[in-house]
Amino acid sequence: MLKIQFGNYYFYRLKHSMKKIALVLFSVLCMCSVSAQKYTDQYLLDASKIADEWLMNINNKQYEDAYMSLSSEIKATYKKEAWCNLMNELIFEFGGLVSRNSIEKRFQTEIDGMENGFYVFIDYETDYTNTSNHNEHILLKQNDKNIWEIIDYNYDFNKK
Repeated sequence: MLKIQFGNYYFYRLKHSMKKIALVLFSVLCMCSVSAQKYTDQYLLDASKIADEWLMNINNKQYEDAYMSLSSEIKATYKKEAWCNLMNELIFEFGGLVSRNSIEKRFQTEIDGMENGFYVFIDYETDYTNTSNHNEHILLKQNDKNIWEIIDYNYDFNKK
């Protein structure tokens, strides 16, 4: 400790104190960053399981089970029977599933035009018997009970 006198006042300067404070702050920031990444990875994993199961239910014609994973907003828009019929027609058009690979997963907390929350985007390259260059896109949101729900499903493809 260094003691400096200025008139009747004494100032004390701790040697290397700024370095110690900076080191502690850096350590805390690193721990927070690692912790945030750990949660992001877990969100991506949990949401991916729901999306994969949802797609499997659709491809296995378990439409009622798939309907249960939809958000309450989608359920309010489509009655179960109507939604199941739409999905059946869609899968008939696509043909049988040959393969599906996840190509990108992204976690976000903000999306333009939507309330803040936990969102996961998942993109798939998919091969169906009646389509080519088929891509599927799923958007999931964690609800107030910490359950991931499907809030959007889109696709693009070329007809064979």
